[in-house]
Amino acid sequence: MNAEPTSICVTYGFDDKRIRETILAFDIHPEYGDLAERIRREVIGDKVEELVNACFGVLARFREFSLIEPKLDVSVFKQIWADQLRRFGQGLGTPDYFAERLALSTTHAHSGLSMSVLHLQNQITQQILVERLIACFLNAPKTIWILMPCILKFTALDLHLTIKGYHLNDCEDQHKEIEELRVESAKLLQKVATDQLTGVMSYSHVMEALESHVNSAAKTGKTLCAMMIDLDFFKRVNDTHGHLVGDIVLRLTAERIKAAVRDFDMVGRFGGEEFTVILANADMALAMIIAERIRQDVAESPFHAKGHLIELTISIGVAMLRPGETREAILERADVALYEAKQEGRNRVVVAEDLEQAVSAQESNG
Repeated sequence: MNAEPTSICVTYGFDDKRIRETILAFDIHPEYGDLAERIRREVIGDKVEELVNACFGVLARFREFSLIEPKLDVSVFKQIWADQLRRFGQGLGTPDYFAERLALSTTHAHSGLSMSVLHLQNQITQQILVERLIACFLNAPKTIWILMPCILKFTALDLHLTIKGYHLNDCEDQHKEIEELRVESAKLLQKVATDQLTGVMSYSHVMEALESHVNSAAKTGKTLCAMMIDLDFFKRVNDTHGHLVGDIVLRLTAERIKAAVRDFDMVGRFGGEEFTVILANADMALAMIIAERIRQDVAESPFHAKGHLIELTISIGVAMLRPGETREAILERADVALYEAKQEGRNRVVVAEDLEQAVSAQESNG
């Protein structure tokens, strides 16, 4: 091991033991090294400059960054950003990995970059990588589910080290700064867990929650249902009234879904105009009652958005967890039921189990 990185790590309180503990705290397993290599090869690839320019374009729109940009060597800033992407997750667990990020954050602090700008940089990097991942594997959702946690955890770790390196050089205020770090980390986790447009759970967070509930149900034997919800003819809203009105309708729809479910049910945005609901400790009879309540709440009361009165309906597919079933399988069955609801005329609830029984009966009769 290089003595210099080790020395930097020790200066910031990261000896070998703390490095191991930090990696464990972020739930990063050894196989994540291979996943990170795959992200570098298949997601980032030779698009580094393109990704950095996309990231920088988003960052430049924020007021916090515009205030310090005139004092910043943009070309150097972009080059450092590009180098970080090229080495995404490379060398995890070594003093070099930790030392590079700790020292870089101190350099940024001395150059006048505020902690809020570094937060934004990290969040934008995460966002662009997630978007790139989805674009690369649009037809391979299982690959997305495998690689998504790697992106989220590595970017969260990098932000954690950035925060440490930025603040811990001032030992006199160490106790105060540690508390600030906890607050800032909590805010970041909240941003990651929440869909910024609708206020419900983000895609990544709802998938993690569903995984946890599926595992819990497997251990306890309790029932679990999942819904896939899609707004009917939502494109017409955007085409007729514009995307700003469409965004308002999405937010209002999310509010109605949350109001119709139980306090402990989980509502997430699956993407576009699709939502997911996780119903723990709910059998199909209860799930159907809740699904119908959601459908009626949307269908029976028009949305008021920027002076427009917009009538809308939704279609819902519902599935109940089977023994040994994965989160992907229950969502896929709910999604098939949702598709059938669309095919049958929309504005209705279709149960996956009923659909499967009907198909089975047709095959038997045939």
